[in-house]
Amino acid sequence: MHLNNTKIQEYKTFCEEMTRVAGKILLDYQNKFKVVNQKDIQDIATSADIASEEYIIKSVLDKYPTQGVLSEEKGSINPESEFIWIIDPLDGTKEYVRGIPQWNCSIALQYKNETVVACVYRPYENVMYSAGKDLGSFKNGEKIHVSDTKNLENSFVYCYIPSYKRNQDKYDEGFANLNKIGKKAYRLRALADENTALCWLASGGCEAYLNLSNPPKDHDILPGLLIAKEAGAFNAMNKIPLVVANNESVYNELNQIISI
Repeated sequence: MHLNNTKIQEYKTFCEEMTRVAGKILLDYQNKFKVVNQKDIQDIATSADIASEEYIIKSVLDKYPTQGVLSEEKGSINPESEFIWIIDPLDGTKEYVRGIPQWNCSIALQYKNETVVACVYRPYENVMYSAGKDLGSFKNGEKIHVSDTKNLENSFVYCYIPSYKRNQDKYDEGFANLNKIGKKAYRLRALADENTALCWLASGGCEAYLNLSNPPKDHDILPGLLIAKEAGAFNAMNKIPLVVANNESVYNELNQIISI
């Protein structure tokens, strides 16, 4: 099958509509959610996650019954399909349960293992970031683009703080590299919400995003990566160390510091 721009636009519109409704479900559950799965002392799933996820899966399978879904909670459905919807019904559960408005609903569509559509919806702000392959990136329907800052000295850089419990081997090295970058960048900020950070990069709010030591799951980063890439970001690829910058110049400065 040939996936043309018209078809990608169709999937993008569907994804935007679906993600927006799923995000509103999360808002509705904010004051009444229950913990339904205690994965470890801090890693949980809530009734909000489940309700949002159930809506997304049903929406996909009702409209495209032969397509696949890969979800954080439910796992894989129709994994043999060329089309796989990768969903995170509540990205930022730890913040959600604490009443911190740093969470989102994220969905990406992959066709033959390539991300072709992505949405990241932040319900508290009613902000929808989206992108389609070769269609560009958008914030609430308006096209966005990375900033034109050309050097690290004037750059805002967001990063995922190294986690000792997740990756002890890279913990000290990760902080050592962040120490070097912090001395060169205009500002270094921490943000574990990778999809949101990449959307901020796409819209010119920062110049780079780094994850030097904590390999993310696909649903945590693929939507944001496509949105950043379609907005003009450089090296928007899912690999560790992850360095995504607004342009090659800033990327190369970061590269020289951490020796990718």
